[in-house]
Order: sequence, then structure tokens, then C-alpha cells
Amino acid sequence: MTAATVVPLVLVASPVAGLTMAVGDARSLPASTEARGLYDAIEDHYPEGTGISPITVLMRPDADPDIAERVQSLPGVASASTTPLDNGAVIVRLTPAGEVDGPTATGLVEDIRALRGDEPVEVTGPAARLVDFRAMLAERTPWAVAIVLVAIFMLLFAFTGSLLLPIRTILTTLLSLGAALGAVVLVFQNDLGALNITAPPLILAIAFGLAMDYELFILARMREAWLDSGDPHTAVVTGLRRSGRVVSCAALLLAVVFGAFMTGGFSPILQIGLGLTLAVLIDATLVRMLLVPATMTLMGHHAWWSPTPLRTLHTRYGLNEAPTAPPTAPPTPAKTP
Repeated sequence: MTAATVVPLVLVASPVAGLTMAVGDARSLPASTEARGLYDAIEDHYPEGTGISPITVLMRPDADPDIAERVQSLPGVASASTTPLDNGAVIVRLTPAGEVDGPTATGLVEDIRALRGDEPVEVTGPAARLVDFRAMLAERTPWAVAIVLVAIFMLLFAFTGSLLLPIRTILTTLLSLGAALGAVVLVFQNDLGALNITAPPLILAIAFGLAMDYELFILARMREAWLDSGDPHTAVVTGLRRSGRVVSCAALLLAVVFGAFMTGGFSPILQIGLGLTLAVLIDATLVRMLLVPATMTLMGHHAWWSPTPLRTLHTRYGLNEAPTAPPTAPPTPAKTP
């Protein structure tokens, strides 16, 4: 069961390796909109590059004037224009070959920034914003992921007392999220060339939080059965029986809400709606109802294992759902005759 679930999810998640993100253009709009019609008309009837937003280079008054000629001669520049300003600054507008935020345009931005060195030259435009966004993700995503995973690990350990369950939870959740994002890449990237820059971060962040909710529903009931019986098989069966309907109903409600996003025509909203709908359904069915019990069964007693020092720590500071005993009523005084 584990292999039969993991292999298809890995295959569906594999397109994530080719994920590309872009600012987007009028192709994100429905074909019936005026902006999309204008975009299509320009693409069909005007020379290539007519509707491309330029890369704008601002050269401050004390910048080396030779840089203006050097940036215009860079490979990938389809056309260029120069506008001097009254304060001595110069604006150079470069129209890149290809799409507004395609690889040629983003490569041109990187070449300009490498060429300027320490000169007071600044670059902006859609391609520059995409380059900056990608750089921001590359710089901050590892820290964000590390903080989230460490926090999830600590909270799940405090809840379960197990060292292996948090690791298993994180791995299975990442697998379901990868499958959902891979499906979005398959559906949209072939037509648009790239996903919108906001879609993947939002899909992953929201879906990860929802997946943790489902996981806690199931683990809470499994832990109750484990504490009562001490039998790992009984814990899995009882936990699923007690939580299955709750998880299924919650997933169905959220799938309906997220599915409503796909009734619109704006591509980024469609991407987010499809990604979240698939993430919820995959996580609540294939992962929580099949992969989780399969892996828990394979792990057996080891699923609840932790070293002695950590068990002692959990016993003292861990989270416990056990209800507190009601206060004992004081004895009724005997009546004197």
C-alpha cells in the first residue's frame, strides 16, 4: 500500500522540478476581455516585441556615460532609446527579445546589473521585478522553511511524545503538496509558459497549514487509542475510525470553497484554486486515509518511540488531552437528632 501510494504521488509531483514563475501578462485574462483582445491583436498583426514592456535603466548624473552605450549593445536587446533628463541623469529603455519576463529579458537584467559594477545605475521593469522576486525567494525561503519545519516538529513532539511521528508527518505532507503543485504545473505551465509568481507560495503555505490540521485530527485519536490499548494496530484502526468522517467532511467543505475559485477567468486565481483543491483532496484521501495508516502499520511500536531523555521531557512538559478530574465534593455533614 505504501509503494502504491507513494509512487503515483512522486510521479505527479515530478513536474515541480521544471517549475518557472513569471509576472504574467494579458494571457492571464479571459479571452473575452478587452485587454486580452488587444494583446492577441498585437501578437497577430504587429512585429515581434511591439507590446513588450521595456527594461528601464536609470543612470544618475555621476554615472559613467559609457555604460549607456554598453547596455544597449548587450545580447538580447531588440531595440533601445535614450532620454536625457534636465538634472543630467539619463534614462535608457531597452526592449528585450521574446516575452516581457522571459529568460532573455531576465538574463538581460542580470547582465546590466553585472555590467554596472559600483556605478549609480538602477534597473526596473517587469523583468527586473521578477529577478528581484526570485532572488528574495532564494534568500528567504530556506529560513522560512526551516522555521516552519522546526516549529512543526517541536509541536508534534510535544503532542505525541514521539521522535519519528513528526518526521513521518512532515515527509508525507510535503509529498502531498508536491503532487498538488505538480498537477498545477502540468495544467497551466504548458499554455502560459510559467506560473504566476504569487501562486506557488500561496498554495504551499495555505495547504501546509490545512494538512497539519488533518494530521492532528488523526493523531489525536490514534494517541488516545495507543494510550488506552498499547497496541499500535489498534491505535491505527481506532484512530481512523474515530477521525475519518471528520477529516472527510472538512476536506469536502474546503474543496468546495477552493473549487469556487476556479469559476473565475483570471489565471492566477485559477492556479491557486486548483492547487488548493487538489492539495486538500489528495491530503485527506490518499495521504491521510491510505499512506498514513500504511506507514504507521509498518512502523509498529517504533512509531511512538523516543529516547529516554526525550520521554522524560515529554512526560513533564508535553501536551496532554486527558481531562482533569472533577473536584471532589465535600462530605455532607451528618444530621444531629
